[in-house]
Amino acid sequence: MSHDTFCAYDDDGNRYTVHVRRTYIDARGVGGITRIEGFRSYHLNDGDPVDQLDDDTYAIAGSGVALRVRRGALG
Repeated sequence: MSHDTFCAYDDDGNRYTVHVRRTYIDARGVGGITRIEGFRSYHLNDGDPVDQLDDDTYAIAGSGVALRVRRGALG
């Protein structure tokens, strides 16, 4: 399992750190074992789940607060 993080912002400009957890599956085939990405899940620092709506839009599952990624923004 690997972990990544990124920042997203709500409509009031509040910053949230979103953690991405990725699982991998080892698939056996004719050419040997291939590692493919499996399930991704998104969570805030406090563990609250986050739903991905599209490439740049997410929502905190419990509250529905929309979060957006600012492409090209620092921090």
